[in-house]
Amino acid sequence: MKIKIHEKVHLCCDIADAMLNLDGRHIQMVTDENGDERYNEEDQERFNLIYGAVMELLEEARERV
Repeated sequence: MKIKIHEKVHLCCDIADAMLNLDGRHIQMVTDENGDERYNEEDQERFNLIYGAVMELLEEARERV
């Protein structure tokens, strides 16, 4: 399946977010001075690790096709 890079990034974000919510740990969101909401540092690190693993798996699958 061919998908564009922005679609792949969006897919990886969605999967990482879903996996982050599945492990049962409380996710703490932080609101900055601009009113933007984001993960706290620990949860952002977990998200980044999951995102990286998902992206790597997609790349490996693409190479096998």
